[in-house]
Amino acid sequence: MSLPIYKRYEIVFLSKHKYGPHFGIKKIAKMVKCNTSTVKKWLARWKIDKYLGDKTRSGRPRITTQENDEFIVDATFDVEEPTSKKIRDHVQQQNLIVSERTIRRRLKDAGLRYCTALSKPLLTPKHQQDRLQWAKLVRNQDWNNVIATDETTFRLTTIRHMHWQFPGNRTVRRTVKFPLKINVWG
Repeated sequence: MSLPIYKRYEIVFLSKHKYGPHFGIKKIAKMVKCNTSTVKKWLARWKIDKYLGDKTRSGRPRITTQENDEFIVDATFDVEEPTSKKIRDHVQQQNLIVSERTIRRRLKDAGLRYCTALSKPLLTPKHQQDRLQWAKLVRNQDWNNVIATDETTFRLTTIRHMHWQFPGNRTVRRTVKFPLKINVWG
């Protein structure tokens, strides 16, 4: 890991600045808590170009253009429950060959999040009316005579489908009222 920028300037101040104490390399290395070769490197860099920031690194060139990135993000709207695999398959049909990892990087750069849909029951207006009627009926019930127990549910169908979503725009997955599951009480 490279030395933080404030420590680089601290090295220069302690050695070269006109109002600084003009310490030696070993003493500066001990004060800044780094190696003497690091102190020498940053003092030499300061002497050459008076710049202590990180130099630009070339790195690997991007495989996609800005237009391709926008196309990948727009593909999340075209695909139902978009995963990186489904999006990759969709963009490959449009002759854009990229990996799933690239898809994930571009979606994350665009601010999308990979999370589960919000599971809500599929209620008809009659269901809602029946629930409200029951709540009004038991509103004044003496709940001290009711025993609550621990329970767990084993679902036979998966409900945790994860897909890409924009922040603040939570996808709602409507589920049937009685999915296949087993309840166990203890």
